[in-house]
Amino acid sequence: MKRKRIYLDNTATTRTRNEVITAINRYFKKIYGNPSSIHTAGNIARGSIEMARERIAGALDSSSDEIFFTGSGSESNNLAIRGTVKMFGKEKNIISSQIEHSSMLETVKELERSGLEVRYIKVDKTGRYDIDDLERKMDDNTGLVALSYVNNEIGTVQDIRALTGAVKKRRALLHLDAVQALPYFTISAKNIGADLMSFSGHKIYAPKGIGVLFVRNGTPIAGTVTGGGQERGLRSGTENVPYIVGLSKAVWLNNREKARYVEKLTALRDMLIMGVLNSVKDAILTGHPSDRAPNHASFCFKGINGKMLVKKLSIHGIEASSGSACSSPKNEPSHVLAACGIDDEFIRGSLRLSLGKYNSRKDVLRLLAVLPEVLSVMRAIEVEYDNEGIFISQEEFRSKISSGESIQIVDIRDFSVPRQMIKGALRMPSFKIAKDFRKLNKDAETVIVCYQGDVLSPEIHEFLKGKGFKKIRVLKGGMFSYSGHAPY
Repeated sequence: MKRKRIYLDNTATTRTRNEVITAINRYFKKIYGNPSSIHTAGNIARGSIEMARERIAGALDSSSDEIFFTGSGSESNNLAIRGTVKMFGKEKNIISSQIEHSSMLETVKELERSGLEVRYIKVDKTGRYDIDDLERKMDDNTGLVALSYVNNEIGTVQDIRALTGAVKKRRALLHLDAVQALPYFTISAKNIGADLMSFSGHKIYAPKGIGVLFVRNGTPIAGTVTGGGQERGLRSGTENVPYIVGLSKAVWLNNREKARYVEKLTALRDMLIMGVLNSVKDAILTGHPSDRAPNHASFCFKGINGKMLVKKLSIHGIEASSGSACSSPKNEPSHVLAACGIDDEFIRGSLRLSLGKYNSRKDVLRLLAVLPEVLSVMRAIEVEYDNEGIFISQEEFRSKISSGESIQIVDIRDFSVPRQMIKGALRMPSFKIAKDFRKLNKDAETVIVCYQGDVLSPEIHEFLKGKGFKKIRVLKGGMFSYSGHAPY
């Protein structure tokens, strides 16, 4: 059952690197004071935050009092937009585009529904902003322009100099979603000229759940979370000291390694793009052909459902995405591709492949060997979109059992697991699943039950899916929750 999995979804998230984990662990185990406390432990925690803030400010060429910690890039985007609008109210308009990350686009749409005027600028087929259209749509009453440095879905890098110049002519505020830019480009807050910029830890090998908002000194902005007044009143809530320290370590390492890192990724990206376009018919590259993130390759395939393609590739051990990870369960055409005018025959067949620090040439070669074969099979046999979640709740599972519904229960257990069994379940040790799965009915509705199985259950689900099982789900909480935590 074991197979090396190739992770090509680094735009969605990255693995936390060992140096960052080491830095974080000290703060879980020993340096755990509340940074708002005035005793020694609190002062140490506060000092750690301020040291981290200073390091990040240095990497971003900004002042440390312009750096604010948040819980994510999405929160930073929300705070930038809502916080500035809160200051200037509905008397002014804001400008954005239809290709933004959902944390930007959904925020401005919600403000639009509340009565704020929002204007959307055009993009070309590569996802580049139409600067002329931006200049036409701005006026003296434009309060904020909220756009992105790098598009997360198609990888296009914007002309930041032209964008900033156009906005500053009107003296409007400029917010840049720079989440996908920080890992690959030199970010100088002084040179870029944006008033606000958002960043996220888990794109640069720091943990999920930590973000940064740069706010240029003098920018009018109000907090959107009230409470203890942390982060100088802009973002209340006890600071996540371990992750802030981890983020600063990741940012420092990224700055030190960036040139070499980008060179490696660019070579692999170009190899991947050329390999796909040369080996797959009816395939198009989305995004800008050259001005794109160095780790990013995105395609559309004619007559293919991109969501199902991701599922098929996962069975082969290749992990990718179709559009943004934030909208992956949906089967609607990508709003980014729609704004770029992608043809209807291609628009649902999107595939995003994004490389990272731990990828190699072998990974690209493996993808290039598997992808044409998977696409060929999908085009030969019509595959319906399957959006059924892989998990079943304890409540639904108990209801099926009590009603006598016919389900195949596969109890995956090892010798150390307590003896309690579910009546009628098929007992199967995890180390024998690769052989014993042949005893199971592939066409039956199947539920996998592990004792806890946080990692094991989804792995076995993927394995059985790859063996042709039709309808298979994983019991949330496993036997541990089903048994009611009963003593054994």
